[in-house]
Amino acid sequence: MTIEMAFDLDTTFQIDVEHIKLKEAYSTVFGLHNPKIPFVIWLLENPNSPLALPGKISLHDHDYIHILLGRGISPQDEAFVIGFTMGNDLNTNRMHLLIFKFFAQFIYPYPYNFSKLDLINFDLGFIYGKKIKIKQMNEIVFENYHNETINYLRNYFGISADEIQLIRHFEIWLMPDSNYI
Repeated sequence: MTIEMAFDLDTTFQIDVEHIKLKEAYSTVFGLHNPKIPFVIWLLENPNSPLALPGKISLHDHDYIHILLGRGISPQDEAFVIGFTMGNDLNTNRMHLLIFKFFAQFIYPYPYNFSKLDLINFDLGFIYGKKIKIKQMNEIVFENYHNETINYLRNYFGISADEIQLIRHFEIWLMPDSNYI
């Protein structure tokens, strides 16, 4: 089984998830990706912040979630992954969602801020994160799983490649003018 991961408007990677190990996928996909995260984002999303919201996760582990979900680094993909981790965190409530969405849409600096379309992807990720059988994935030590294949980890955590693909098709249907997909 292969999954396509789009990382910008012009680049798409195909990863054979039957055989590639998490560590290999990370170095292939995110090995050179080392963004400088603005303070306001660190404040709400980093586990070391005293004001971090539920779903908080280190950047490295956040990238592992990208891989498991087959998501790239577009704003829509970022929104989906953050929505997923917040939806998967049992401590997330309505107030957390309102705070995050307000900051993501109006306070986060460009290119990290979210459009209304990005917030739709956030909601889709949130719903999918709630559905996954394993909760609190933002607290998993992914380094313990470096030698496991992506396919094995998806099965272990209850992430369905078919559902991921179905969500992608739904995004395309919902946002046909969006050129990120």
